[in-house]
Amino acid sequence: MRQSKKETRIRKAAGQLLHADRREAFALADTEDDMEAAAEWASPGPARRREQPDHS
Repeated sequence: MRQSKKETRIRKAAGQLLHADRREAFALADTEDDMEAAAEWASPGPARRREQPDHS
């Protein structure tokens, strides 16, 4: 079955948009992983409790 030019252009444009969305999703996933790793490296360890002043 033969497609019209309009159908062909629509199918091609949809494919290009889909590929762009996939690339963006992969880039965001990589960035998220990098941010988690950076947060782990930046953390000095368990947070210290600050002394509460005695208000008695």
